[in-house]
Amino acid sequence: MRTVATARLPPAVDPRSILERVAPGLALAVSCGFAGAGCCVAPPSAKDLFAVGFRSPDQTFSTFQTAVRADDLALERRCLSADFVSRERLSELGWRVFWEQMQKEHPFLRKGIADARPESHPDVRGGRARMRVGSHGREVEIQLVREDFAEAWSGTEKVADETAPFGERTGVQPGDAGSRWFYGRLPLPAGADPARITELRVGREWKIDGFLFVEAGKSASVPGGKEDKVTPDRDALP
Repeated sequence: MRTVATARLPPAVDPRSILERVAPGLALAVSCGFAGAGCCVAPPSAKDLFAVGFRSPDQTFSTFQTAVRADDLALERRCLSADFVSRERLSELGWRVFWEQMQKEHPFLRKGIADARPESHPDVRGGRARMRVGSHGREVEIQLVREDFAEAWSGTEKVADETAPFGERTGVQPGDAGSRWFYGRLPLPAGADPARITELRVGREWKIDGFLFVEAGKSASVPGGKEDKVTPDRDALP
């Protein structure tokens, strides 16, 4: 099953050390830039809630802002990449403890994130992207990665869930009169009845993979510190 890693945090983790390790850009912005803003954060509108999604880097960051404004810890964590969550040991409990503690120590954190606005269009390179956002005189680079997924549902029950590459689970076949058929597929678990499948979802989502503080007049490094590889074109289904 495709899932966000749930490794447990060590019992004596200091939430401040997590922020310094996970999001140095946000840590510096919290301490230097947000103190002049009021701490009142308006809840998200119905329009914001309906716009939640991960189809583009912009939408993912907007979703993270909506989650912060709504105080929705589960949605906040969903905005993070699986690798981010795994390498930083951000279990559901760990994220909750960390986030609640940070808000106590930095009352302007939610305000700073909620008020952030993109400074430029996202720079997308293959399966990675970066975008700059500004808030109250500070700039932070948001680093994102594209994650592929495939799901099969039977009503409200998720029957199959995997992280197989998009190109391996999709394809194109020629049809009549120059038309083409686009396919999606995934293996079902043993014993699953195909007749019960009501929905098949195959797609790509952008998730936040890191934060980097941007000093005025300087450029931030490329995500991952190297050129990104472009995903090959998908193969046709046999």
